[in-house]
Amino acid sequence: MAHHVFIIVLLAQLQFLCTAFQLPHTYGRRPSQSQTIHHMSDNENDKSSGSVKFFELDNAFEDDGENVVGSKFFGGTAVKEELYVPDEEENALELQNAQVAIEYRRFEDMSVFDVMGSKVGMAYQVAMNQILYGEKGSTTWKEDARMVWETPIDNKNGKSPLTELKASKDFYNKLDVAILTAKTIKSAGDVHEVELRWDIGAVWPNPWESRVLLTGTSVLTVKEDGENLLLMKQVDRLDGSNPTDVVGSLSSQLSPRFWDLYHIGMTPSAELDPRFTHVSSDRLVLESSKNVVGKKGLLAGYTMSYIPSRLVTEPSLIDTNGRDARMAQCLPDHGFTTAIKTMGPNRESFVPVSPIEISISKADGAEGSLIKWSVPVPPEFASRLILPLPSIEEEVYDDEEEKENNGALATTDQNSLSPLGRPTSRRPDLPTNLKCNYSLRPSRLVATLPYEGNPQDEEVTQLRRQLYQEVVERDGFKPKLDPVTNRPMFFFWMNDAKACFTREGGLGMAVYEWRPDWSKSNEVGIELEI
Repeated sequence: MAHHVFIIVLLAQLQFLCTAFQLPHTYGRRPSQSQTIHHMSDNENDKSSGSVKFFELDNAFEDDGENVVGSKFFGGTAVKEELYVPDEEENALELQNAQVAIEYRRFEDMSVFDVMGSKVGMAYQVAMNQILYGEKGSTTWKEDARMVWETPIDNKNGKSPLTELKASKDFYNKLDVAILTAKTIKSAGDVHEVELRWDIGAVWPNPWESRVLLTGTSVLTVKEDGENLLLMKQVDRLDGSNPTDVVGSLSSQLSPRFWDLYHIGMTPSAELDPRFTHVSSDRLVLESSKNVVGKKGLLAGYTMSYIPSRLVTEPSLIDTNGRDARMAQCLPDHGFTTAIKTMGPNRESFVPVSPIEISISKADGAEGSLIKWSVPVPPEFASRLILPLPSIEEEVYDDEEEKENNGALATTDQNSLSPLGRPTSRRPDLPTNLKCNYSLRPSRLVATLPYEGNPQDEEVTQLRRQLYQEVVERDGFKPKLDPVTNRPMFFFWMNDAKACFTREGGLGMAVYEWRPDWSKSNEVGIELEI
């Protein structure tokens, strides 16, 4: 038994050492001056550094002579209070209290909602939020007593969508629904047919609390009744090969994932962006599939997937430092809208999502590269009517002395070392043109190759070339071209990274897991025409 305890404690310590956390230095304010992954800076007391701060919890495993090293991690409520870093928690609280200057009002975005779609989508979302989160206020959403509901969800008792939602809330450990878009199909007087796209997220009541995600569409028939909207009919369809197979969609997500177990305790199970190797024959996919040319070979080394439309947050910047600065290797500070308190008495629950997508292309009309991150927004956060956006300020040097110090580093002998024995080098130039916004990412057909490294490795260039040769030149698929550069749209999936959201604050932390090279966890991809 003692051997088993020792092994568990050792694994706990190793997985902490193999995981890096990123909390925003000052979220929405300034970008990271150096995005190179590291755990501690050369000078831990240098508070003028703008680098993203990664920290390890080494001290949490010190043996005080009375307790087994790391054993309290598995002991319940006392655990994370022992592991928390006071300075980081105070910083998180300070950042959370900062006033948010701008916001994104989802249902006022006419690129994803029309006038009637906005009215229907908002009323339905408010009604669901009252059930799921206990939000107060009046609702204009009503369900007709004779309404018809066609759905893949088991509805033998003839329940309506809202009554079924109430019952489901009691079954799952957590349940979230977000309406992402709504467009009017047709109208006749006061009766309207509206198509919605939605995400449903849930935490399954099993020991490892699997996090599942369902995506799909609904066609609603609603009638205007004074100030109210009366739901008369609802027809639901799931994304995927079988739009009515909810059991198959759920069961494939319930098994414990290896890397979630390997890094047990670092984060809850991640919500994974759905990928379908076969697509349903619904109207949208059927029409767009007519444009697909090419056929995947039997021995092809790449994976082809259909990715449904998702709400994403997209921070971006222009970088002039090249691959050596590793600017794309982690999320920039100006992409965060809060900081999460993960430990201590006021720790917050959060939803990890994966993967983080990175695209690097030539900047239009400017020197350098445009780096864009795309992070799926989980339904728990996306269900809010208003989403916070960071207040972005371009970073400048604090004073002339810092400029002089930076210049001095540039003239330093490349072989000189810091006091800790690390090579010194010139600080990278600050990025420019900082942006961050929410958008509805359209559905996509993509091809990917596995890769063990990072987005700015030299080997990625070779994989892009290999992918283009196999998918486009050999198998005949048509690449989707960037509307600005007119070049194929390549991207990088960091499957070993998780972006963490809270319902109230949004994106507040990123976690980067260690994975061995042989796992080839990440992917290089190309987007194809559909």
